Amino acid sequence: MTTQEIPVDRALSAEEGIELKKHVAGSRATGQWHWMGNYGSPYDVMAVANAEPKSGAGELITGFHENGLIPTFMYW
Repeated sequence: MTTQEIPVDRALSAEEGIELKKHVAGSRATGQWHWMGNYGSPYDVMAVANAEPKSGAGELITGFHENGLIPTFMYW
């Protein structure tokens, strides 16, 4: 799955986010913000951020949407 293929109307699981993070982090497009999808739980966002390669301070933007999804962007 690429960042362009992430559905904007469904929550990703932590496992899907970790796989996406590995794919994006391994690409040549580093030093940029990447759309990481919507999540249904703040614990899923935490699991993705703590997965290798770990996200550092300030490398994650997330918030809550009224539909219950947690939109998330990460920086690599």
